[in-house]
Amino acid sequence: MINRNTLLAWILLMGLMLFWTNYKQKQTLATMKAKKEQQRIDSLANVAKNGGKALNAAEANSGVANGSSNPGAVGTAGAASAQLSPAGASAASNTPMSPKDSAAARAAQALVVAERHITVETKKFIVRLDNQGARVEGLTLKDMAGHKPLNANIIPDNHGGALTLTIDNQDLSKTLWQVEGNDSVFAVEKNPITITFKTTLPGTQKTIKREFTFFPDDNKFTQHLESSDLINSYEIDWKAGLGETEKIQHAKGFGLMNTFFSEVAMDNGSNVNRVSFLGRKTFNAESGVIRWVGLRRKYVAAMLNFNKETTNKVVANGYLANGEEDKSYPKDYELQVVGSNYDEKDLDFDFVILPLAYDQLIAYHQNYEKIIFSGWEQLFRADIWYVALCGFVLHTLKFFHSIIPNYGIAIILLTLLVRLITFPLTIAQTKQGVKMQQHMPAIQKIREKHKGNAQKANLEIMEYYKREGVNPLSGVMGCFPVFLQMPIFISLFNVLGRAVELKGAPFFGWIHDLALPDVVMDSFQVPYVFPVGLTILPFFMAITMFFQMKLSIKDPNQKAMVWLMPVMMFLFSCAFPSGLVLYWTVSNLFTIGQTYFYTNKLKGSPNAVLVSKTGPGGNGNSKTSKSKG
Repeated sequence: MINRNTLLAWILLMGLMLFWTNYKQKQTLATMKAKKEQQRIDSLANVAKNGGKALNAAEANSGVANGSSNPGAVGTAGAASAQLSPAGASAASNTPMSPKDSAAARAAQALVVAERHITVETKKFIVRLDNQGARVEGLTLKDMAGHKPLNANIIPDNHGGALTLTIDNQDLSKTLWQVEGNDSVFAVEKNPITITFKTTLPGTQKTIKREFTFFPDDNKFTQHLESSDLINSYEIDWKAGLGETEKIQHAKGFGLMNTFFSEVAMDNGSNVNRVSFLGRKTFNAESGVIRWVGLRRKYVAAMLNFNKETTNKVVANGYLANGEEDKSYPKDYELQVVGSNYDEKDLDFDFVILPLAYDQLIAYHQNYEKIIFSGWEQLFRADIWYVALCGFVLHTLKFFHSIIPNYGIAIILLTLLVRLITFPLTIAQTKQGVKMQQHMPAIQKIREKHKGNAQKANLEIMEYYKREGVNPLSGVMGCFPVFLQMPIFISLFNVLGRAVELKGAPFFGWIHDLALPDVVMDSFQVPYVFPVGLTILPFFMAITMFFQMKLSIKDPNQKAMVWLMPVMMFLFSCAFPSGLVLYWTVSNLFTIGQTYFYTNKLKGSPNAVLVSKTGPGGNGNSKTSKSKG
């Protein structure tokens, strides 16, 4: 007789056997189903391989599931691309496909339209294209107007790329576009090369063809777009931004970031605007036109040039990358061009990579030179005269450099040229300054005489000025030559900090690059004093400015300026390009020599001022003779 425990054991064993049998049956069915599905996928893939139709993902989503076909959307995808055969067309159009069939078609298409990366190399740059979004994945600059960039990848890889499209509110940045041809590497040596991408707009039968054409010796490539139907709206997205070619110093200093630029630049049909900002900003939202728009850095810019006036809207987002918190630090930008025109040719543009060499920019006749130098239109049309002045300064430096191949010598010669041009004004100011110094003892006596009555003292001093023929505004007018030099000083600052022609230009000794501070010990950094390291030229500049101010300023009320100005300029010049500090130092030396020479000459002149024996404020019969200088 079976006891209770044995019975329970048999029941448990039978239950396990039933569970195991049922489990194995389900596993077998699942395996058979998977094999059947795989056979279906393999069959469709073989059809595509042997000359049947290869459906793209958009067709699978839009038409195939409903039993329709779209022969017009057929493109190429490497070796697997093919045209629709008659038998294939009949089968595709007459046999309804279930959701399983649609999924199988999509799986087969994944085999056909695989992700592809294409590299195109010209003499100027290397472009990496990705058929996901038919995008520019990255761009490497080979040449920068004869200079090698420190960081050549100006459109960095794996940052979202550039020039992806959204058409009729359909984002195509993730779509795998078909690519004509099998090659993945192209060298553009003699003739232009065109890379063609094709896709179908999801949910429609609208086919889109996009062509990038590259040229051997040009700094641009073109984009041409064709559509089988009207385009109602479009967006061109540039997410990766534009990388800086030079090393950016992470330091605290006065004006340290003024020679590093990261801006959105555009030609609005009347002027070129350059703006730097944080956050989202929209341009040309309601009215106006745009000819070209893009991004610029210190020595390079990249532009979308539509070669005509368009009403596109531009949306840019500025942000600080890599956790940077200093708002003066160069920004990164995402750029978007939005249009709603029905003319598909509005989507044709040149993508121009511009090393910021002034003469080359002028040669384009596109106002590109204003990317480097621009001025406020409201300031007596500085957008015209200041740009021309910067060009004159650069051409003058290049002219001197062609005679003596050293840009340091060229800057010294430019300084002397500027001082000779302003010489008549500065010499008149020097003479007035010497006359004022000679009259200071008499004026001081008048002030002491009326120490308690400032109004009476001022009236008597004015009478003295009138009697002796002294211009009381000579001290103020003496600043005029300095103001006259300021536009040249500022233009030289811009030329040295922006023109790629002067990149890496040495002078002598420790001055290896006139476009950078003359650092001799980069480990010795003091915020706001030596932000990038110990520099030497600012000491010479400050010392020469001290002696210049000491010779020029004799008024006790202004003596603080003798040391205040040199200290202030020293702090600024520690972050300035060394070429600019060289210019100011030589200018100071010229002023010191000029002032010293004419002060001694006028003091020894027979027409020098002789203090009246009757004293200042006499009866008007002063025996003081007037200086004729």
